[in-house]
Amino acid sequence: MFKIKHFMKVNNSLVLPNKAMIFLLGTSLFLFFSFFFSSCKKDEPIPDVRNVKVDLQVVRFDSLLYHIDSAKVPAFYQDFTTNHHDFLEGYIHVMVSPGVKVTDTIDFLLAMKNPGLRKLYDTTQMIIGDFSKERKELKQAFKYVKYYFPNQPTPTYYTYISQFGVGGFTYGESVLGTSLDYHLGKDFPYYDPMIFPNYIKRWMDAEHIVPDAMRVYANDLVGDVQGEQFLDYIISNGKVLYLLDHFLPTTPDSIFLNFTAAQTQWCKDNEFNMWSHFVHEDLLYSTKQKDFRKLINPSPTSSGMPAEAPGRTGNYMGWQIIKAYMKRHPKTTFPELMALKDSKKILQESKFKPRK
Repeated sequence: MFKIKHFMKVNNSLVLPNKAMIFLLGTSLFLFFSFFFSSCKKDEPIPDVRNVKVDLQVVRFDSLLYHIDSAKVPAFYQDFTTNHHDFLEGYIHVMVSPGVKVTDTIDFLLAMKNPGLRKLYDTTQMIIGDFSKERKELKQAFKYVKYYFPNQPTPTYYTYISQFGVGGFTYGESVLGTSLDYHLGKDFPYYDPMIFPNYIKRWMDAEHIVPDAMRVYANDLVGDVQGEQFLDYIISNGKVLYLLDHFLPTTPDSIFLNFTAAQTQWCKDNEFNMWSHFVHEDLLYSTKQKDFRKLINPSPTSSGMPAEAPGRTGNYMGWQIIKAYMKRHPKTTFPELMALKDSKKILQESKFKPRK
């Protein structure tokens, strides 16, 4: 039986493995365009994938469920499970609290059709629309996946409603799912500020649907973190960002980093200072997560750094290490990069030198 491999819960960015993510008008415009174009600049040519064939099926499970009469749910289940059994199994797994056994899937689906969830679905339809833009972006992203991972099967992509429970998940190699109620905009009034503080809500919008879906998928490709050291985490998370940079090559870095443009520029301008901080504080080989939690997980700031520094600066630096490694080893394929598990060796062979 397949297992849930990666999912995002509560903050939609922290990916958990199954075992155990501005002055004067002229000056402001100048800064905006400087930040925007610097965040779009890529370090290498974008490959031509126009002739790459992918068969990406997008299934709006939310629309299917909420547009049928409750009396027809048993028939819907029988029909849907024939071709989408893996999704249903994964969906129920992530929607139900650990230890709770679902004995009747039909009763579960009927319960999901309660008026509150139906209203939430209607809201997503009003805010997100017909999903045509996202379909196009997803297909393009998976063309790049196929280019870099030619033997990787393309999953079926599902949308669903989770009532702010689970933002996205993969199930085996056949399922990639996104909870659309995680993308209703920073001003959506029903996001609990205790669960979704402002620094998280600001990227819970439609613009991040595809980047967040591809982040879940990239985490699946990278796999679980190998080791407990800070370096292990930032190398693993750096691989994820490296994949996102290539799967979404025309997307500004700030979007898949979940930073503002100003925060992205701050990181680029302060690579040397950040790296010096990691070294000076003996963080690289530390296993004390309390010392580096804010450097790898969503947080308004990074511990020990100026207020301008966003959280997760460690992941940003891990991305720079992976880029340096691949620049020195240009014949390394993406599957080969994913297979490299020795973080210390990757750092050493990258000969990484932060920009001053």
